[in-house]
Amino acid sequence: MVLVNLENVMTEVEKELDERDEIREIAIRKSREIVRNSSDLIYRLHREAEGKDIVEGFRKLKADVMELLTLLEGNSEIYYSGFVEDALQEYVEATLFRCAVTGREMPTHLQMKVDASTYVMGLSDLIGELRRSALDRMLEGNVEAAGRWVEDMDRLFLAISRLHYPSKLTQIRKKQDSARAMLDRTMGELTAAKASHALSGFGKKRKGV
Repeated sequence: MVLVNLENVMTEVEKELDERDEIREIAIRKSREIVRNSSDLIYRLHREAEGKDIVEGFRKLKADVMELLTLLEGNSEIYYSGFVEDALQEYVEATLFRCAVTGREMPTHLQMKVDASTYVMGLSDLIGELRRSALDRMLEGNVEAAGRWVEDMDRLFLAISRLHYPSKLTQIRKKQDSARAMLDRTMGELTAAKASHALSGFGKKRKGV
């Protein structure tokens, strides 16, 4: 018999694949948790000042990401399978939105320990949160503050528009197109809000005459 050690070979193969499968299942659960917590922190930053609970939330979020990255060391096929990158993009978006809200300096992709493509995808998604903040200020009647958020949207769009790479490196093109549409729409809404604000001010002056 030639295949004398077939069972031993298969035992070793199954052992390694079982270990990878277990890692994958843990990574899926951890990625879902990261997405959920990132979204929750963004939601809260839109509605309240940064307090102890938000600070603790970001501390836990970062710890979860570092735990996930440690788990995936040597398992690049799981890292690049899609769900992990999606979770890390949400983490980047939440972290950078926090910087926008609080005036913190933005960390680089190296400081966040994510690859450049994942980082820039999360950075591109940030424009949606800047738009949301601008619209919130418009609804409050604070067109000046809304204008500052729109200025940041414009700066961000110009920054990501510099990136021209093949799709195998980054899927940035779709993000750029979406960012352009959001920026144009928000600029139009800001113009309308300014006009409405000016008319309202004129009406008040007329009443006071």
